[in-house]
Parts: sequence; structure tokens; C-alpha cells
Amino acid sequence: MSDAASAPLDLDCLLAPRSIALLGASTRDNSFGQALLDMAVGGGFKGGIYPVHPSHRQAGGIPFFPSLSALPVAVDHVVLAVAAERIEGCLMEAAEHGARAVTVFADGSGAGFRDRLQAIARETGMAICGPNSMGFHNFDIGLRVTPFPAPKDRVAGGIAAILQSGSVMGALAHNDRRLRFNLLVSTGSEVSVTAADYLRWAMAQETTRVIGLFLETVREPEAFRDALRTAEERRLPVVLLKVGRTEIARRMALSHTGAVIGEHSVFEAVAREHGVHMVQTLDEMAASLLLFSQHRAAPSGGIASIHDSGGERELLVDLAGDLELPLARLAPHTLKRISAQLEPGLEPDNPLDAWRSGKHAEGTFLESFAAMMADDAVAVGLYVLDWRDNYYLHEMHERVLIQAARSTSKPVLAVSNCSLTHDQALADRLADHGVPLLEGTREALMAVKQCLAHRDRRIRSRQSYVEHPEAEPLRRALSTQEWVSEAFGYGLLSAYGVTTPAAESVDTRAGALAAAEHLGYPVVLKTARPGIAHKSDVEGVCLNLVDPGAAGLAYDGLCRVHGPRVLVCQMVWGVSEWIIGVLNDRDFGPAVMIGPGGTLVELLNERAVLPAPFEPADAARALNTLKAAAMLRGIRGRPPLAMEALCEAAARVSRLAVDFRDHIDQMDVNPILVSTTTAIAVDVLIKRR
Repeated sequence: MSDAASAPLDLDCLLAPRSIALLGASTRDNSFGQALLDMAVGGGFKGGIYPVHPSHRQAGGIPFFPSLSALPVAVDHVVLAVAAERIEGCLMEAAEHGARAVTVFADGSGAGFRDRLQAIARETGMAICGPNSMGFHNFDIGLRVTPFPAPKDRVAGGIAAILQSGSVMGALAHNDRRLRFNLLVSTGSEVSVTAADYLRWAMAQETTRVIGLFLETVREPEAFRDALRTAEERRLPVVLLKVGRTEIARRMALSHTGAVIGEHSVFEAVAREHGVHMVQTLDEMAASLLLFSQHRAAPSGGIASIHDSGGERELLVDLAGDLELPLARLAPHTLKRISAQLEPGLEPDNPLDAWRSGKHAEGTFLESFAAMMADDAVAVGLYVLDWRDNYYLHEMHERVLIQAARSTSKPVLAVSNCSLTHDQALADRLADHGVPLLEGTREALMAVKQCLAHRDRRIRSRQSYVEHPEAEPLRRALSTQEWVSEAFGYGLLSAYGVTTPAAESVDTRAGALAAAEHLGYPVVLKTARPGIAHKSDVEGVCLNLVDPGAAGLAYDGLCRVHGPRVLVCQMVWGVSEWIIGVLNDRDFGPAVMIGPGGTLVELLNERAVLPAPFEPADAARALNTLKAAAMLRGIRGRPPLAMEALCEAAARVSRLAVDFRDHIDQMDVNPILVSTTTAIAVDVLIKRR
């Protein structure tokens, strides 16, 4: 490996260079090259800008150069606005020039193109943004590297957005000015610099208050996970929209960027483990980024809101209930203070409808909202209207909101119930005063929920993991067959402390009867034929056999359908069936799924997924997010079940999953029967890796 290849990538030269050359810059109207030059020189960048084109001489007093070799200085960064077939040659030319970074817009066809660019990047040590990138905007230094025209009057702010979609960058950069960025990056196909690298660089910038990620895939899972861990330790909010959750979307991503998508539930579990705020739409992402960029920490308490509509107040109450978002219970003295401001017929409450005739409305709204924000039970204040430009009443509300925001250190936001209102100028003015205007009631409440979750996030201590002392001999004993015998699975679970029924493997009728006598009736007989996920569906299990006659008939039937090999087990009882499953993700390694088991797996389709390993307390927190957890807590007068035992079993399986990550591909403990005192794994299915 060359010295250049072994050196760390220089992202300062990529994203904050001292000088930049634009290969393919042009004076031709409505061309990418003209837009590239116009954006680069129009943002206020103080460094050197050197357009390169063999036939152009100058544009707007800026001289052109015929080639990189003709430049008067060696630049940090070279931008390639050239055809795909020229990229490889131009990359080598940039390396010979001494550039440490390159941005590539075009994309070649076929996997070979990407491989060749990666090889050049490794050999030269250059940091490459792209290919198939729309460039980047570094608003802190006024550098805008993109071949697409964008508004030049954007105000710099604290949002860093790292996006594996150029169109998403265009949507954010070309439209709404209330979103104020310090950095926007279209990462492209990431042949050199990955999302993890950009994330680390963004975290190092003093202006970054929140980071937004739009991802199709993660190309360096361990580096990405490490970057998320750093963000968590710094309590820097990360808002993430991950596409490719469905099989159809995964196929689209594979053809679009060459991405290989892992199991989404595992990705989501890893993200949530590090406090990442997951969203599902661009509108949710924008709302969360806006609120976090305000950079006000929410204290303890719930939300308070003020309205000019009773009906829309009820809309917010309904949606807050759906999202389990707490409404603050105002203190009696706060209610008394509000009541003194309201017209007759209005009741002091939270949420508050403060509009009746409009008489003295400015004073009513100001004093009422200020009283709410001063209440110790209030963490976040929402000023909810259908905000629109050029409306005298909303200009009055604007004055009230700005004044109220100055009087508190708590997060304060404007909320428009309808996202179709014309509010751009108003939103821009509010943003100047640090007040975000969020469009859409649900989107705004989702953002507030993320804000409160960030407040309540407790960074768990990370314990060093020690392998189970029996792991290596158990790995050596693992069958060479694709599907591992259930008897071995029982032994594996037992070695890790998971309770299983006593069981014996047999291959004769006499052996089955002897085993049943030894174990004690009642017993269960089930086929030992490996790889059957649902034995009951194929007449592969016989339950509650109470005497030798029943056991003998059961063995005869199983032998006739599935062969002589049978597992004889103690009959155990439970109140609720659950599943513990191991998912061995190609990117992030083993994770464990916990959910309702037996026939309820498909019926309820509800599960918690945690990266392995974890502790029982982690499992309990995850389980309590499921509606099905009510079955464990006890419902309709029934006693609570042994949830602690289920969580302990899940944690033990998580350690098994780590120790066998290179040996087990899939593992289902289904069902694990939970009673009032125990959790017993009665079926286990294991597929070797």
C-alpha cells in the first residue's frame, strides 16, 4: 500500500478547501458548467477559484485556464464537471497536480467503473465526493459546489445534512429558506468518502447543532456505528430517514446506487441504540431539523399550546394522544393568571383556545402564552395557527410569539395545522428570531416528541463483553448440517442459562417409551427431522401424552410421516407464548428479536429488536414499547407473568448470538412459554451460517 493510500482522508480539503479548480466550467448559457461557476463565485467564498476549460478565456472578470497544469498554484480541490468517459483520466490528472480532494458529478455504467475509481482513490489517497453526486454546500465559508442553480440568499445556520440522494439535497437547497444549514452534502455512490466520514466531519464543526441523514445503505457499518456513538456521547441530535425498508425499495436501491441493503429492523435497532431520531418522511425530517436547530434544551414537563380555534385545538389533542405526547397540567396559579386575560365564555386550559371576539387579542395571547411558558410543568410551547403571509392578524401573532420567545429559555415554536398555507416570508422572519415555524400538526408533534426523547435519553454505560467459557467447545461440536438438531439447540440454550424442558433423543418405539417413563408423564413427542419451522403444521408434534399407550401411538404416527428419529420432552405449561429470534445482519452483526410467539407471530406482527449483546433491563425497556406487553403485565384481573424471566432469557440468547455470530445464521426460540414464575424455551430452530 502506498503512503498516500494509508494516510487518513483530508475532508478539510474536500469540504473546506483553500482553493478549488472547476474542470468543465463554462460560459455557455444554461449549461451545467455555467451553473457550476455561477454557484461557486456567488456564495462569498474567499478562497481561490480557478475555472478550467480549453477554449474559454474569462467570465465576469474571472480568468479561465486551459488545463490544471496551467494553474498558477496547486489547488486543494478539483471539481470534475466532465463526461463519464473522461473521469478516470481527469482523476489521475488531479492527483498529478497535487489535489487532495475531488468532486465527481457524473456516473459511469457498470460495477467496473466504481471499482476503478475506488482503486484510484486508494492509490492516490484523494478524498472523492461522488461519483453520481450533486455536490455540496458549505455555508460557513460560502462555498457552493454544484452544477444546479440554487438561491444565493440562504442564511447559514446549524443544520448539517448528509444525503445519499441528490434530489433530496436539491429539495432542501432550492426551496424553503427557513431551513438554515451549515453543510449540505450529496454523497453519491461513496467510492471514497462515506456517510460515516461526512458525519464525523460535520460533528467537528462548531456551528453544527443537529445532523440530518438520508440513507439508502451504510457502506462502512462499524465506522458508521462508531460515529453515531460519538454523536450520542456529545448529545448532538441526529435525525435519520432510512429508505429501503421494503423488498421492492431494496431492489430499487440495488439498481440505483449499487447499495446492498441489510435487514431494516436491525439497522433501526442500531440507530435507536445510539439515540438516533428516526423519521419516515422528508416533512418529518424537516420539522425535526428545524426544532433541534433552535438549540434550546427542553426541561422536564409536557407540552403547552395556544390556539385561535376550538376545532383545531381538538385536532392537536387527538394527535398528541395518538403519539403519546404528554400535555402539561397547568398549576392553579397559572390557570388563574390566564383566566384574567380571557373574554367571558372561554375557559383557561391546556391546550388553550384564546380567541372569542378578538377584542384585546394581542394582550390576551401574549399574557396567556407567557403564563403557560412560565409554568414549571411546561417543557415546550406551541403557538398554533394556520400561519400565512400578508395577514394583519398573523403579523400581530408574530409580534406576540417573538416577544414570548424572548422571555423564556424553553423551546418555542410556531405550528401551522395546514402545510398548504403561504408562510415563507413569515417563517423567514420568525427564523431570524430563533423561532421555527413547522408545517403540519402531526409533523410538528412528531418533532416535539423527538425533542422530548432527546431530553430523556440516558446514555447507557457500555460493559466490556466476555465470551462464554463453553463457547469454543460448543462451536466445535456444532453440526456440519445446514439445520442443527433441536436436541443440540436445547443443549446450547441450557449452556447459556436459558431454561428448556428435559428431553431425550430416540430412534425406536421402545426407546421413546423408556424416555417417557424416565422423564415422567405427561410428555411431548416431536419429530427430530431438522429444518421444520412449524411442526404442528405437518403433524410433527404430539402434546400432553399421559400414558404409554398414548406415547406409543404418537411415536408410530411420527415415525410413519417423518421417520424414526424423535425427541421426547417433558410437557411444560405456560400462560403466554413468545418468540426470541436471532437475526445475523450482514452489516451490523447479530441482533435479537422479541415478540409474541406461536401463532401470534404472524397475527400481531409486533416485535422489538435489539443489537446483541444486551442486558435484561434493555430487553424490558424494548418490550414495554409493544402493545402485546400488556399480556405480560396482567390484563382483566389476571396475574402478571414472569416478564423478568423472559427478559433474562432474551439477554442470554443475545450473548449466545454474539459468541456464534460466525456460525449461526438464523435462530428461533418459538415458543418460549411464560408463566407467572418461569420462561421455558420449548422449541428451537437453528440454521448454520
